[in-house]
Amino acid sequence: MRTETVPLSGPSPGTTRTLTRHHWGQEGARPKVYLQGGLHADEMPGPLALYHLMQLLDLAEAEGRIAGHVVVVPLANPIGLSEWLLHKPVGRRDLEGAHNFNRGYPDLAALVGDALEGQLGTDPVANVATIRAAFGAALAGAKIETEVDELRIRLMEATHDADIVLDLHCDHRAVMHFYASTARPEITDLLGRCTGAELALIEDSSGGNAFDEAHTAPWRALRDRFGDKVPQPCFSTTLEYRGQLDVSDAVAAEDAGGLMTFLVELGALTGEADPAYGPAEEMPLAGAVEFMAPIGGIVTWVTQPGDRVAEGQVLGHITDPAARRREEILAPTTGLLFRQELWTTCLKGQGLCHVAGHEIRRQGDLLSN
Repeated sequence: MRTETVPLSGPSPGTTRTLTRHHWGQEGARPKVYLQGGLHADEMPGPLALYHLMQLLDLAEAEGRIAGHVVVVPLANPIGLSEWLLHKPVGRRDLEGAHNFNRGYPDLAALVGDALEGQLGTDPVANVATIRAAFGAALAGAKIETEVDELRIRLMEATHDADIVLDLHCDHRAVMHFYASTARPEITDLLGRCTGAELALIEDSSGGNAFDEAHTAPWRALRDRFGDKVPQPCFSTTLEYRGQLDVSDAVAAEDAGGLMTFLVELGALTGEADPAYGPAEEMPLAGAVEFMAPIGGIVTWVTQPGDRVAEGQVLGHITDPAARRREEILAPTTGLLFRQELWTTCLKGQGLCHVAGHEIRRQGDLLSN
């Protein structure tokens, strides 16, 4: 194992930050699997699971079981980790410009498409190498204006040539679920069986160019441009490890075990592993609908994440004690109630929960910001 410390220039004179990457296996070995946590810096289940995973990877290395190249960045957002306001971590957006740390990643296909004209032949393996090299060159020459821009580029410098990219997050109160494209459906199935995720939300274009999609969308766009010369070598996902309060060593250790099984099944580690779960239920991200609060007030629930609900079913209530008024929180579609807001108060117009269903109900940008 080797540890790499990547300097990040600070936002003001006299300040610097660093990004830490841990590597197991040899550079260039395949598959290359990249795992990161804490991109939203107020979401700690993922970083704790990666802490336990690294202990297991050390043991696997001592046993000579590292076959691929595994990269772990347990705390992917040193900027957000240091940004607190009124004794609370902000984490999701930077305080300087209020930009979501998990949006706005470079569109690699747009950056390299013209340069690849005439460079791709009939050998798909050679074409993958050519495209990955072009991605790397584009990132090396990318214009960096802000501290958050630099973080985005430094993260993708380690991921643009990966076979598998796992970005570990969590929600407020939620069942384990993940977001994936239609590329590599066999990996989608495997990830659910190894981690125990209940739900996989599938969409090729979610909007906003989140970190996971920034790794799969370019291959799809280049394939649309150059045809069968471009394969789909990368699987990338946002894996939501339940809710913000689901932080414990026992749960994190179990999650790390699931990730080890996933690495063995991918061939990044040698040995035998038996996925312990069934596949995640797959639903379209466009079928996941949010309920927006009609009034501000106190939020109470009569349901919990993981419940199966019918459209129009009462999920909870919003109470305005001053006006002696109460409104129902109603299921916006039929399906799985997979997340609820953490806070027990809300403002009018605030999103309170999501229900995932099989019926397409939305278009355009599909991710909440």
